[in-house]
Amino acid sequence: MTTKTAADSQARPQDAAATRRPSHFRRDIEGLRAVAVGLVLLDHVLGWPAGGFIGVDVFFVISGFLITGLLVRERRKTGGISFRDFYRRRARRLMPAAVATLVVTNLAMWTLFLDFRALQATKDSIWALLFGANIRFAQVGTDYFQTTSPPSPVQHFWSLAVEEQFYLVWPLLILAVFAVAARRRRSAVRLLGGVVLVAAAASFAWSVYATDVSATTAYFSTFARAWELAVGAAVALAAARLHRLPHALQVVGAWVGLAGVIASAFVIDVATPFPGWAAALPVLSTALIIAFGHVRQGPGTTWALGSGVMRYLGRISYSLYLWHWPVVVILRDLFADSPALYYPAAIGGALFLASVSYYVIEQPVLHSGWLLGKERDTPIRGSDRVFRRARAVAFGTLLAVGVPAIALGVLFPPGQLSPQQVAAAELAVEVSPAGDSSDEPAEDPLITEIRQSIGAATWPTLDPPLERLSGARAPEWVDDECLNVTPSREDECRYGPADAASTAVLLGDSVAISWLPGLREAMEPKGWSIQPLTFEECPNIAAEVKHGTSSSAYPECTEHRTWALQRIAELRPDMVILSNSYGAQLLDEDADVYSTWGDGLEEVAGQITATGAKVVVLGMPPSGKSLQECVTAISDPSDCNGPPSEESRRHIRVEKAGAEAAGATYVDPTPWFCFRNTCPAVVGSTPVFSEGVHLTPQYSRKLAPQLERSLLGDPAAPASPAG
Repeated sequence: MTTKTAADSQARPQDAAATRRPSHFRRDIEGLRAVAVGLVLLDHVLGWPAGGFIGVDVFFVISGFLITGLLVRERRKTGGISFRDFYRRRARRLMPAAVATLVVTNLAMWTLFLDFRALQATKDSIWALLFGANIRFAQVGTDYFQTTSPPSPVQHFWSLAVEEQFYLVWPLLILAVFAVAARRRRSAVRLLGGVVLVAAAASFAWSVYATDVSATTAYFSTFARAWELAVGAAVALAAARLHRLPHALQVVGAWVGLAGVIASAFVIDVATPFPGWAAALPVLSTALIIAFGHVRQGPGTTWALGSGVMRYLGRISYSLYLWHWPVVVILRDLFADSPALYYPAAIGGALFLASVSYYVIEQPVLHSGWLLGKERDTPIRGSDRVFRRARAVAFGTLLAVGVPAIALGVLFPPGQLSPQQVAAAELAVEVSPAGDSSDEPAEDPLITEIRQSIGAATWPTLDPPLERLSGARAPEWVDDECLNVTPSREDECRYGPADAASTAVLLGDSVAISWLPGLREAMEPKGWSIQPLTFEECPNIAAEVKHGTSSSAYPECTEHRTWALQRIAELRPDMVILSNSYGAQLLDEDADVYSTWGDGLEEVAGQITATGAKVVVLGMPPSGKSLQECVTAISDPSDCNGPPSEESRRHIRVEKAGAEAAGATYVDPTPWFCFRNTCPAVVGSTPVFSEGVHLTPQYSRKLAPQLERSLLGDPAAPASPAG
């Protein structure tokens, strides 16, 4: 994202006019920046509107328009383009606030979080400083929307990287086109316009293709995004002709564009393949605003976008974009159980830091002689006024944020424990170190351990340690590569003794395979072999689902399920264990999720029971908090406790009904994770989940006794407690 002040819009910043607002200044574009950064901020803080991330695309178009106009004007005025001056302007505009954000963010991470997470943020910051953040996050497979690992506090620097990589090439292309036009005595602007359109078409085609093949790579790809900047460039080149269109048409076009940008934030969401085709709506809508929003007479958009508030937010939009994401990432973890504090603190904190950054860092640098190679030809004007404004903004923001925060602090004082903490404290009193309790069977070590873990006040030495937690998944998955079992991989992914007396099949997705370490420990010593027939993101329901966050069908899942059911009929195993996550999205968006899920499970389980196998539906573990996010330098284990979600409860009810209707056994694993509606993220010294969804292999094995009792039966075992 790039935002430009008047100083950026001059061909040569060393000229005296560089400190004055140029005649081509556009109030509506400044207001459009406010719309863009506002959508991004609201999406990241509130999760509403769900498509607020399209604000970045708006910034791309604005940047392409402004920078191309600047370069073309310089070429016409001077006969060339000074690369030195261009990149000086870029550095003066972007680097000071960006470096300040990175430094402060890293100081906060090293102060508030554990070393492994702070070190990761520092590595990401180095890439951000070198304008390679998009490459970094594409390489590590960051999913901007559905990551289960803690997000990087500098993840948003990817958009700055895209722009700077684009502008390494763009001035050269413009110079080359002007040179060719001069030799052939053709209109340079027309020739450049043709080149821009061809480049935009090629980039857009690649964006559509790449989004379908690898949405994560496409999201961060400079070439997949280049067409968005090129659209802005095309508007800059066609501006003179566009301004000749009828006044009424321009007014309507600007309003249609503004409506399109706002609509984009609501019709596009995290399930939309993006950028791809979907990005055309916000990009073309932004182009309409830029092309026609300059009209000041009549009911144009200038009065809406050019208001004082909108222009102020537009002026600070670059700093607001830089600071908002670190504030969101850090405060979301610190105030995870206090949304009443988090929302005003995140929005107010971002606005405060952005305002201070604008007046204390951005403006003083732009009014200085830094990187100009000599003293400015004109005195630095307005410095005192800049700092007076900074003080006023700081004081006003502190009042705006501080008064509500103090009021909330009175209503919810820090010393007042949350309901979860109260429950944890009560449990800590109830449970003696020996696990003696009058309510629950003391002979079940797991239940005692869960209860003690809920009330724990200090962190144990974890196994696996936090720095290796994100990769702590079933070895059958990560080492043996047996998540997606196909006919060619079936034999390689069979576990247990070759002469096993009994055979079990495990059917499901990645949640199913995360049970496998515990299942093997429970069943193999009893003479069982286990054959996984799992497949990623493919639940055990007779219904079509989407593939991940895309809106497209997932025929591979349907094909795998059909093949797996045929193999079960051929293998005739003694037992089939069904398990999966609840995260799959139905392809039919109008269908009722829960009834479709229950009916679909009943159909699949019914087909298997018809083979004579014992069918056990093993419910999904109640998802918990990610330890990597909730563990900070100032947290304790109770901060990572949480209740089972209502979604989980509803899925359990419909799965239980579907399983029983098909003649299958349903096992609700909630008591293996929770006590009295509270689920700790660590039991004893064992993290439960690697990232909030998949069991760590250590905890999976810890559940071997419970799995043995539930699947194979053990009359001497204690009864399971109520969860």
